[in-house]
Amino acid sequence: MPPVLTLLHVYVFCHIASGLLLGLLFYAWKRDRLLVTACVAGALLPDLIDKPLGILLTGTVGYGRIYAHTLIFAAFVTIAGVAAWRWNRKEGLLVLALGCGVFSHQILDAMWFEPAAWFWPVLGPFPPPDLDIPILSYFLADLLQPAEWLFAVASLFIAAIFLGIHGRWMRIAPALSLLLAIFSIWVFLSAVTGSPSVITGWDDPWDNAIVALMLLLSAAGVDRAGGVMGDTYT
Repeated sequence: MPPVLTLLHVYVFCHIASGLLLGLLFYAWKRDRLLVTACVAGALLPDLIDKPLGILLTGTVGYGRIYAHTLIFAAFVTIAGVAAWRWNRKEGLLVLALGCGVFSHQILDAMWFEPAAWFWPVLGPFPPPDLDIPILSYFLADLLQPAEWLFAVASLFIAAIFLGIHGRWMRIAPALSLLLAIFSIWVFLSAVTGSPSVITGWDDPWDNAIVALMLLLSAAGVDRAGGVMGDTYT
């Protein structure tokens, strides 16, 4: 059974951070900023589709992991990218980057704990919603988590570099990277011990382990973003 608390948070900035980190890899490969945008869009796409759709179908955001959170959806986007590649390599690569973002979202949501949804329709219909959460409370719960603030700062830092916004503020990269790494270790210890984490608000080891990994990757991304973009700190 999936941990109930997983459904209480969206962690928007965590997904944005994952898209930006994927974008770093694509940019280092092809030097195309549009690939960064595609990765971020893909990382947000499942929630942008399923959350409103879940509200329309059941009146609750507790039913927000349906069609766009399935492997078949990620596969469809990936296959579309491969097909587009045959006609136009640049456009095909953009769709593939979008697909990578979608898959990263599903991994961060630990969809393997919800096999009926992830492998839909192979294992039957989607499970019914087990939470009726007011929309405002749902998003406030996300925004009030310290981990989300950390992802927000990391995302804004990396995004600013991608957008070409330079300045002395870039000198904070080493300190910010170290801070993210320290919090990553803190959350990881909570995951190992199975104790609640004040950083995430969760007590599930899997959820905390995923957040710890993302914090560590964000630390690396903050540290490397300037170099990947060919900039130096001034």
